[in-house]
Amino acid sequence: MNKLKFKFTRATRTLQLLLAITFAAISVAKADEAAIPGKVPVVDGIVQPKRPMKDAIAEAMAFLKKADGNYVPGNIKGELAGYFTSAFVNGDGSRAERQLAYPARQHAYFIFTFLQYQKYSGEKEWLLRARDLADWNLIHKTPADALYANVPFSTYKDGKPNGGADGDAIEPDKDAFIGSAFIALFETTKDKKYLAGAKSIADTLAKQQGKDGSWPFRVVAQNGTVRHEFGGAPIFYVQFFEDIMRHDKDAKYGKAHDQALALMLERNVKKNLWGIYHEDIRQKKDDKLSAEPMCFTATYLFRNTKKHPEYIDMGRKVLGAMEARLVHTEGHAAAPAAAVSEQEGFEHMMPGHTARYCLALVELYKATGDEQTKKKALSSINALTYMQSDEGLFKTHFQLVKEKN
Repeated sequence: MNKLKFKFTRATRTLQLLLAITFAAISVAKADEAAIPGKVPVVDGIVQPKRPMKDAIAEAMAFLKKADGNYVPGNIKGELAGYFTSAFVNGDGSRAERQLAYPARQHAYFIFTFLQYQKYSGEKEWLLRARDLADWNLIHKTPADALYANVPFSTYKDGKPNGGADGDAIEPDKDAFIGSAFIALFETTKDKKYLAGAKSIADTLAKQQGKDGSWPFRVVAQNGTVRHEFGGAPIFYVQFFEDIMRHDKDAKYGKAHDQALALMLERNVKKNLWGIYHEDIRQKKDDKLSAEPMCFTATYLFRNTKKHPEYIDMGRKVLGAMEARLVHTEGHAAAPAAAVSEQEGFEHMMPGHTARYCLALVELYKATGDEQTKKKALSSINALTYMQSDEGLFKTHFQLVKEKN
């Protein structure tokens, strides 16, 4: 059995976005259209899946439970599942020894995934798992007397907050992301503690927003010392403040939202500047691209085109920049479907980033009705089934771009 370790963090992004596409029906090859040996079958311009999508998702969700140990969903006082404290897992699903996790982002992905899978499958344990992760983060947060108070940590190492490339800092944009996950839990359960947790995050972020609408990428929570100024995902702030304003119309939230939106449109869309994003990256030039925030940004723009028709061209501009440098339609096992590299300087095609790209394409199709966009989205979401291991894991590193095989 292969014991190579793969990051859970990015593998679960794939699941979250597979589910976010609402399990759209994927066309399958007709019996009279046999696949050409050695090539991926294509029917009516759509790459066909290696296995039925519903089976791929079920196997992936089953894989997540292999590192449970003695964890019982609904009880965080006992042993916890491996994904609480590690972003890594062995290739067979057993627990990895490395205790390094990224709670604010990683756990948010899990929460969104579990909530959506519970609705899809009807299996109640996934709601319990989502609540457990949120409850853990409501406990493990920055001190109340910190400048960045009552927010989850972006990195947790060897049982302690901070560490890794983050050092003694947190990443505020990831707090906005998990804040949206808290709101999703509140809207599902009506449990006010999750809304209260989200409001605590929102109050802190609104208070610490810069005059230009930004937050530092890395900052020491206790005293506000900036470790790294430029980067992150402004879209997380925009979406979070929109989410919380469904339940609290506080003027400071509206102001924070409007400033964050203006910053995102100016920095990310107009200037195509993204900078550092991932918790395990120490330095990156401002003009280097990262697929994850770019896909989230394009998806947001396409979802809001009824109110802002100009967002269609803006979203296409973001996707176009990404497609020119990070999207690959040849030289990999699922070609001619797209496979997406994580970021410039780390040219690994990954299923998670590919899934997010597909979600942006789906939203573009919904906004425009363009059939070629729809086919591209379906082809690339089907391509994910070629990136899944026999054990059910969507591997972090599907293939290096330079391998070309």
